[in-house]
Amino acid sequence: MRKLLSEDLPLDAAGPRLRHAVRRALAVGNSDRLLATARLLVSDLIRQGVLLRVAVEGQNGLDSSYCMVKGTDRLVKLAPLEENPALQASLPFSQDPHSSPHGPQPGLNNQTSLTDFAGMLGAMEHAQDLEIGFPQSGETGVILHGILRLLAKFTPQFDLFVLLFEEEILPEGQNRIFTVSSSDMASGWLAIRQPTHAAWIPSPEELPGFIQKFGQRNSSQLSFSSAVAVPLIKPFDDDPMGQAGRELGLLFLVAHEDWGRSPLLRLAKRLSRFVTRHWQHQHEVNQRIHTDSLTKVYNRAFFDNQFTLELERARRSDQPLSLVICDIDHFKSVNDRFMHHNGDRVLKMVARRLREELRRIDHVCRIGGEEFALILPDTPHEAAREVMDRLVNATFKEEIVHNGELINLDVTFSFGAVTFPDAGADAFELYRKADAMLFLSKDSGRNQCHFWSSEGDHSQLLPDSSNA
Repeated sequence: MRKLLSEDLPLDAAGPRLRHAVRRALAVGNSDRLLATARLLVSDLIRQGVLLRVAVEGQNGLDSSYCMVKGTDRLVKLAPLEENPALQASLPFSQDPHSSPHGPQPGLNNQTSLTDFAGMLGAMEHAQDLEIGFPQSGETGVILHGILRLLAKFTPQFDLFVLLFEEEILPEGQNRIFTVSSSDMASGWLAIRQPTHAAWIPSPEELPGFIQKFGQRNSSQLSFSSAVAVPLIKPFDDDPMGQAGRELGLLFLVAHEDWGRSPLLRLAKRLSRFVTRHWQHQHEVNQRIHTDSLTKVYNRAFFDNQFTLELERARRSDQPLSLVICDIDHFKSVNDRFMHHNGDRVLKMVARRLREELRRIDHVCRIGGEEFALILPDTPHEAAREVMDRLVNATFKEEIVHNGELINLDVTFSFGAVTFPDAGADAFELYRKADAMLFLSKDSGRNQCHFWSSEGDHSQLLPDSSNA
């Protein structure tokens, strides 16, 4: 068994968690654990097509206990696994691959059964290799691209596409995620489909144009027997746009062979639920990675990533974008005088107040100890001045207890602001200029905002004297 795991089987073709499990089993040396781990490894390699079941002619007829490593002439004998009855019954090749414990399934071809596919999805639901927390991983297009890439490994009999009803930043290069134009939505069956309704597509001519073009570019990869389109639901409950549970687009399942309408619809709906669940999971992980643990606003890692993305979106849509860097005035004295636990209360208060004063599409990020960054999409210079006029005059007050005394603690901010494209087109340049405006506000007496100007006459916003 050790030789089978360490030498005979192509361990490098397995996923990282399974490789780790094999190494642990070899280190422990327990025979039952070695057998169980070998079963998992063989099952995974057969599912991937790395191991191919073959029969070898011998003295006693055909011996079917062999597998061939794909792309080589190497045979691996799996008799040690098959000699264990409990393991033999659970191996994927221990039964007729075309049989089903539930009997024949109507409307399916003789290559694949609905039961086989459902079982495969059940295993995929526990897959651990979906990428999470990587740069740009919070973007809808990037998340869906990663999930479709995972699904493609397990569904070679289908082509999967996603149509999004809203513009999103999509990964570079060829992918199967598209955004739809208003003209596309106004034509064909897309124009008459009711929200949340699925669609049966019996002819390739009825596929949306972007899928037909994809097939023309990749004719060897896309064949058509029939297709369905099912709603794709936005999953997360804390979506800032209030769109949780809302139909965000359509998932297209293009079958290469005849499955029949009802089985194909059932599979597509289950795939859509699978995508939504993994989308939810990745979003939650990204939130934990990109959220400041104290204030619950976004952290520096999120800001560095999101500002670049928002700037790219502004370039593509030819829309303005404003960036504000702000700092709590004399925050060190708050910590020194009232102790750090009260300083933490102040930080949480100002983070909450900043979110209350801004729109849901704006991003509040804590990028330093008492320093925050505000990303204001689709906000030109004049609109940004109105926002900053409101913030400069806003009240940031927190009740704290110090030495048994209740104190109403007021804090103020110094702000620096820039607007794309007036202040530049590069993320670093915009940040540098906003930071320079912040320091100008500090040098000018704090509790104010300066806006960058290309002429050098940077405009200043002060709080109303009536609020003093």
